Amino acid sequence: MSIDDLSILIAHGDEDTRTDLVEAVNGLHSVVEQCATVAEFRGAVLRNRPDLIITGVWFPDGDGIETAIKLGEQRPIPCVVSTASRSLELVHRAMEDHVMAYLIEPVRPEDLQAAIVVAWSRFEQLRELEAEVEDLRTALEHRKTIERAKGLLMADRSITESEAFGVIRRRSQDRRLRIVDIASEILGQHDAAAASEAEQNGAVNRMPTEALD
Repeated sequence: MSIDDLSILIAHGDEDTRTDLVEAVNGLHSVVEQCATVAEFRGAVLRNRPDLIITGVWFPDGDGIETAIKLGEQRPIPCVVSTASRSLELVHRAMEDHVMAYLIEPVRPEDLQAAIVVAWSRFEQLRELEAEVEDLRTALEHRKTIERAKGLLMADRSITESEAFGVIRRRSQDRRLRIVDIASEILGQHDAAAASEAEQNGAVNRMPTEALD
């Protein structure tokens, strides 16, 4: 499936933001339904089985993030959360579950498209992990480890997220190990290097003053 041909469900408690999201999606993807409440959100996902969800955080009858996570437990769906900056802490915690990307309001079409690409890419990675373990819950746990390893590679090598995942995937293929095993190895090497550096710094600090002259 092309990233330019997704069926998207949009749910947001604020009418103006919901309209902005619909306008930003139209022309690039298909909006299958708009929802103003959590109840509508749940029913629409079950009816339409969208390729991707865009949801707000606050609804008059509930929490959009919690709803997206519960729906994802039934059938994994990539999800983008549209949020005000004051809600970012909630979103960051949710990123460890089924939420794949977030968007800061006010909505800009180019930012939304970028968030959709990130969410879809992370969803594809999750499906690859699920195929390795044949269990969604285990795949989600493994994803947390892999996200940390990707972050280290991105920082160390100044590469993109997709490039970092590619490094991990190639190592797993070359060595015939699971992706999560390679990610754990990367984290272990980083922790060992950090501990060694801390020990060396500690040794320097403990040296007598005359030894430093």
